[in-house]
Amino acid sequence: MTGRYTGLYAFPESVAAARRLAEALELPCHVAEVHRFPDGESLVRLPQPVERAILFRALDRPNDKLVELMLAASVLRRQGAAELCLVAPYLAYMRQDAVFRPGEPVSQSVVGAWLARDFDRIVCVEPHLHRTGQLADVFPGRAADALSAVPVIAAGLRAAAVPPDTVILGPDEEAAPLAAGVAGALGLDVAVGTKERRGDRDVTVVLPAGPPLEGRPVVVVDDVVSSGETVFSCAAAARARGAAAVRAAVVHALFGAEVGERFRVAAIPVLSCDGVPHPTNALGLAPLLAETLRR
Repeated sequence: MTGRYTGLYAFPESVAAARRLAEALELPCHVAEVHRFPDGESLVRLPQPVERAILFRALDRPNDKLVELMLAASVLRRQGAAELCLVAPYLAYMRQDAVFRPGEPVSQSVVGAWLARDFDRIVCVEPHLHRTGQLADVFPGRAADALSAVPVIAAGLRAAAVPPDTVILGPDEEAAPLAAGVAGALGLDVAVGTKERRGDRDVTVVLPAGPPLEGRPVVVVDDVVSSGETVFSCAAAARARGAAAVRAAVVHALFGAEVGERFRVAAIPVLSCDGVPHPTNALGLAPLLAETLRR
């Protein structure tokens, strides 16, 4: 057993990825028992006490999961846990970091304060921090680690033997650091587009003049794919410029079967990290997470 933690708790929907992390950390992996009553309430059971616990749960579709995390934390504290670390590879409610229209909450600070109340440390991967300087600002008084997925995506593309003339394409300036990091790690050209979003499913990406795409493979690199419209627009723009093939490498795949079928029909293979369970998972986060959690 290594490091400061003595056990890891997984939730039923993410047992496989949690067990890979527990194995990397040489920790026992327990699985929380979650029961949902007909009226929507949740009951959480954590039979095995853990002195210094990691709770692993991605916060896609977050509302039920957040309540269940609070219940789980209360159980572990009551059983005597001295330290609780939340590993949430995908961290929800980060985009609403300001009041954009009268009457709206600042969801980032509300959820951040809620989690900070119950967890001593929060670890996530590529959070949506548009105007927030660092993750620690979201969690007052708590340790916080926002990890870059650059080494994971770069390793996955290297293993897939992407050709040396491949262009890494970031759809907008928010994706620029991720795209540039992957391209730099692989010694590939990078291009960053400009995105115009008129609605959740109405997106246009305009590509810069260079580098040339004619006859070259393209990999669209982004942090989150939900509706898929950003990737579809990138792919259309790249193909219009003569790209030979398009694939996507994403950190968090949040799209359902219908969008997945659109990717198949459009001949856009997708690779995703395994923080959010998804059929496209091919890029393991366990080594990256384990390296951070050992510190």
